[in-house]
Amino acid sequence: MKPRVLIIISSIAVLAVVSIVAIDSASLDTICRDSGGMRKGDYCLAPLVSNSTTIPEMPHSYKTMQPNTAEFFYYPDPSETKDKYKLFMLIRLPEWMGGAENNTSAFRAYSAKSLDDPCIVKYWGDEGRQRIENPCQGGMYRVIDGALTYGAIHRSTAMTALPYLDLSMDKNGMLYVEPPTFSKDENGVIGYGRDMTMTKLRQGSEFLVQSFAKHYPEYPAIPVDFAGYLLSEISPEKYRTTVRHLDFQSKSGYITMTIDHARYGSDYDFAEPNKEFWQIGSTIIKISDSKDYQQNYVFEFKDGSKHFTIEGQNKEFILHDIVRNFFSEYDVDDMFLVSSTME
Repeated sequence: MKPRVLIIISSIAVLAVVSIVAIDSASLDTICRDSGGMRKGDYCLAPLVSNSTTIPEMPHSYKTMQPNTAEFFYYPDPSETKDKYKLFMLIRLPEWMGGAENNTSAFRAYSAKSLDDPCIVKYWGDEGRQRIENPCQGGMYRVIDGALTYGAIHRSTAMTALPYLDLSMDKNGMLYVEPPTFSKDENGVIGYGRDMTMTKLRQGSEFLVQSFAKHYPEYPAIPVDFAGYLLSEISPEKYRTTVRHLDFQSKSGYITMTIDHARYGSDYDFAEPNKEFWQIGSTIIKISDSKDYQQNYVFEFKDGSKHFTIEGQNKEFILHDIVRNFFSEYDVDDMFLVSSTME
């Protein structure tokens, strides 16, 4: 029998941490007795590790952990509380990513050890954020698959992700950690990362697009690919959503798209300096030169009650993909230049 680890989630919101216990079938009774746990078939359910003096009589199920929250736990030995290489995060996804499901698809378990420095990463569930971040050097990882989306290029490969643990759940809703294989092409290597292929990255991006469309039907379809880049992140907020597309292989190229349904703007001034105005159908697309060191361009247009702002470097490519994705009833050749004051 392969050893499994039980994750116990506390209902004590502030002081509780997650406790785990390793299963050794040869000495299960001894482990249970020494730890003060309870024998249950092939598992030993350990008492909750908590700063509280109130210990639940029975371990809690996934139902005590709310969507868009996270807890830390140590694997495989909960007593080694100073070893960063054994610290993990148990994350219940936001509802729009499937966090309301009552199965393991609602959860992710990642190593909390940063890939590039001694720091501990943390999940931030704030509106418009909902990602894993390194507070030291600023690296960011998306929560759906742990892929690195922002930060210094990793020492081995830019296409990397946090190591993870596979989870299973019993009929009572208790979560277990399945035995990992800590290699760079399977569960990953703690402190090094997990190699990601474009196929794996695309699967995560497609999942985000499909989940967003299901929970936010009032928004237009978000493209998985845009102007040569792959979707890396969707960050919904109350009145707008920010979408980012990334060159995962280099981390140097990106496009940021903001869709705002509370901003309506004013009529365009075609004499405004350093601007181009293009028309497709009845829609005007305004292009501004941001004049920053990366020579970014800012595209603005309205589609019904939605106001789009898109920022990126390749002006022609982005303009063509705006038509292809948001005005599919037209061809690129149907677009024409109305006015230009751009230098």
